[in-house]
Amino acid sequence: MLLIPTHLKNSLMPIGDENDEFQVSGAIRCSCGSERFHILIYADTENGYPQVRDYKGDTALVIKAVCTDCEKDYFLFDAAQHGWNSFACPEGISVPDEELESWSCPKCSGESFHIEMKISSQGKEDFIDETGIAGGESDFEEADWVNAFSWIVIGLKCSACGHTDEEWIDYETM
Repeated sequence: MLLIPTHLKNSLMPIGDENDEFQVSGAIRCSCGSERFHILIYADTENGYPQVRDYKGDTALVIKAVCTDCEKDYFLFDAAQHGWNSFACPEGISVPDEELESWSCPKCSGESFHIEMKISSQGKEDFIDETGIAGGESDFEEADWVNAFSWIVIGLKCSACGHTDEEWIDYETM
């Protein structure tokens, strides 16, 4: 059983043999087969890295990928919808697409990237115990455990110059 969140089920292709219910690493691939994407974000930038940003009196961090070949889009991460905090103690707010901004390579200003992700979790049993599912005291379903991950790392490699940042996003979700 692999830790692939529902929103990434059709786009995160696992890499390596160390993937399980506690961690998964993989590349983002569009349904058209392309692995090159424009990045759209809603974030503050600190030292060249995206950070949580204020939005309408709340906080937000949104990362979306748009295929450079077919223009299909994929939410990679929305702090208000993905990860442990979105289940256990909802906080933050989703941001409409028109508020998202393009991300460009800090070396060459290119706007096409290969994306790799690492997602970590405390595991299915921990989710069941922590949410009260085991005692029948919860509105959550057992299958939700893949969406309640504890950490997300997003790495980018510029398609133009090859500049790589393996921890462009390094975010704890709990």
